[in-house]
Amino acid sequence: MASFIKRHAGAFQLAFVIAVVGSAVLLSASLKPDERDVRPRSVSDQVAVTVVKPVATAYSPVVELNGVVEARTITSIIPQVEGRVIEVAPAFRPGAVVAEGDSLFRIDPADYELAVERTLADIEVARSELAQLEAEAAAEREIWQSTSPDREIPDLRARVPQIAAAKARLHSGEAARATAELALSRTVIRAPFDARILNTQLDVGQVVGMAGSVGSMFSTASLEIAVPVSSDELQRIGSVARRTAMISTPTGEEIQGTVVRKAAALDERTRLGTLFVISEDSRALTVGEFVSVTIEGAATADAIILPPAALTARDRLWVVDGEALADRRVELLGRDGDAVIVSAFDTADGVVAIPPPDARVGMPVRRINNGAVADAGGVVGAAGK
Repeated sequence: MASFIKRHAGAFQLAFVIAVVGSAVLLSASLKPDERDVRPRSVSDQVAVTVVKPVATAYSPVVELNGVVEARTITSIIPQVEGRVIEVAPAFRPGAVVAEGDSLFRIDPADYELAVERTLADIEVARSELAQLEAEAAAEREIWQSTSPDREIPDLRARVPQIAAAKARLHSGEAARATAELALSRTVIRAPFDARILNTQLDVGQVVGMAGSVGSMFSTASLEIAVPVSSDELQRIGSVARRTAMISTPTGEEIQGTVVRKAAALDERTRLGTLFVISEDSRALTVGEFVSVTIEGAATADAIILPPAALTARDRLWVVDGEALADRRVELLGRDGDAVIVSAFDTADGVVAIPPPDARVGMPVRRINNGAVADAGGVVGAAGK
C-alpha cells in the first residue's frame, strides 16, 4: 500500500489542486449578484449637500504690502571754498528740514572780499592803459595822414598790438573779478533743494575746506518706498503705472501715494519684484523706516463670491453637475470678511458650500439649495496677501 501511494503521490497532489481551484470558481460564481437583481441607487444612498448658486459681481482686489523708505540720492555737503566758519544756521542739524536756498552756514568772507577788490583795481589799471594806448594811436594816425596820406600806417606805429594786449588784460581782469565774486558768494552755503539733513557736526570756529564733507542731506522730493511684491500680487494689481496707493507710517499717519514704476529685475535672493511708490507729502516719511502700503488692483467685472468652506484647497472646490459631484479649479482673487472671491468659472448646478469629507468625482449627491451668495450690483474690495 505504501509503495502504491509513493508511486501515485504526484497524481494525488494534482487532483487536490484542481479540486481547490474548482471550488473557488464555484464559490465566486455563487456570490456574484445577478445583473437582473441590480436596482437603481435609492435616494437614501445619495449624500445631501448644501448648494449655493453664486452670481458674478464687480471686484477690485486690495493688496496689502510692506515697504521701506529710501532716498534715491544722498548728497554730501562739501564747501567749494576754504575758510573759518563764522555762522551755522539753527536748521543745519540732523533731522531738520530746509527749503531750497536756505542758508546752512557761512565762511569768513574777508579774504574773498579783498580778492574782489584786487580784481577791481586790476581792471581799472587795464582800462587806463587801454585808454592811453588808444589816444596815442589816434595821435599817430593824424600825424601819418598829414605826412603820408597815400600810404597805410604800420600796425606797430598805430599801436595795434599794444591795444590788443591791453584789451586782453582788461578781459582777464574782468574774468578774475567774476571768479572772485563767485568765490565770495560761495562763502554762504545754501540748500540746493528742499531737503532734510541726515548728519552734520559742524559748528562755529571750525575751518573747512574743499576736500572734506561737513554733513549730508537728501532731497525730500527723492524719497520713495521700495515695496517687494510677488508675482501673484502683481497679477492682482494689474498695470502698476500711476496706480494709487495708501501709505501707513509706524506712527499711524496715512498719506496718499502713487506707484511710479516697477524694478526691471527680480531680487536675486528673494526672487520678488519691487514696486516704487512716491508721495507728495514726504515729510511724514523717514529714511529707513518700514511702512504699510495698500494698493487697489485692477477691477474684475465677473468675479464670484463664495463661502470660505467651499474651497477644499486654495484653488479647488466642488460643484453639483446633475446628481453627482464634479471638481473645479479656480483662481483665488482675494478675501472679503467671511467670503472668498474667485475668478469666474462653470458653476454647473451650484457650488457645494461644505463639501463632504470623502468627496470624489462622480459621487451621487442630493442638493439642498441655499440661495445666492453675492450682490450683483455692488463692487467688492478685499485685502489679499
